[in-house]
Amino acid sequence: MSDLTAAAAALGVPEAIVRRSAEARAKATGASVDEVLAAWAGGTEPVSRRAEPEVGSPKTEVEVPAEESRRAEPEVGTPKTETESPEPVRSAVVGPPPPPAEVSPKEAIRYPVVVTVPTAGLSERTAGVMPWWLAAFLVIIPLFGLLQLSGAADNECGLGGELLPDRVTGELRNCDGSQFEGRGPAGASTDFLAIGAGLFTGGPACAGCHGAAGEGGTGPALTGVLATFSSCLDHIEWVTKGTTGFQSEGRTTYGDLGTRVGSGAVPMPSFGSQLSPEQLAAVVTFERVRLGGAPLEETLEACGLVAPEPAPGEDGAEAPAEDTGTTTTAP
Repeated sequence: MSDLTAAAAALGVPEAIVRRSAEARAKATGASVDEVLAAWAGGTEPVSRRAEPEVGSPKTEVEVPAEESRRAEPEVGTPKTETESPEPVRSAVVGPPPPPAEVSPKEAIRYPVVVTVPTAGLSERTAGVMPWWLAAFLVIIPLFGLLQLSGAADNECGLGGELLPDRVTGELRNCDGSQFEGRGPAGASTDFLAIGAGLFTGGPACAGCHGAAGEGGTGPALTGVLATFSSCLDHIEWVTKGTTGFQSEGRTTYGDLGTRVGSGAVPMPSFGSQLSPEQLAAVVTFERVRLGGAPLEETLEACGLVAPEPAPGEDGAEAPAEDTGTTTTAP
């Protein structure tokens, strides 16, 4: 068996690789290839043939590169030159530390996104970002609400027939909070102004043509209704008959101003078949008092909703007793 075969068997490596390795080792150590193979076959390391320099032998000069020679010390007697200062060491920019692999629920709030299910690659956003338009919307809407409250009517409940509106449901209630049924609280007289208000806004839908505050719309404004109808009875007649009723009677004008019948954008409906005489008088009273500014008590009497108080000396009124100078005794 050759040394090559024995070395390959000892090293467990193919012979071709062992030969190339032996040639490289022989070149590095100065030994022959056969010596290297024999040493490997015997299980030992090949001996290097390159001897170290003997003790006391003169040292050989080592060739110094040109760049290193330029940095040699200056000769004695020559002026010292300033040496070049070394380049400053640039410190590396240190960024934020990477997020930890695992955090507690409290620590997760500090990170915008955390991975909740690593195996499925699911992540969860912990810090929500509100769009700018939504933030502006949440600021503007309360401001509109404050403006609405500041400009709302501040009439005192019960003053001039004013009711208590429910701001949530829109229902009208009496001042004591009880449900409004066309009359005031128990024990009070009929509130015709409140009845007229309910009919104006919700019954025949007068506000749909004349505006919620009588400012006008498809129908004329009612803020000057007293100039149009100085008499409440004339006002009631116009609301009862309407445009078709006046035209069927051959009447071409209505009111104190002689307004031409049918001159409006839409004809005046006839409410005589929809409302009772008391309801007609109530809605006319509301228009004259709340929209036209007429006195309440005088309007109620003029529209026939309350009887006028009799003057002293009239039928039903108590006349003051005349002083006859005599006294009477009850039997």
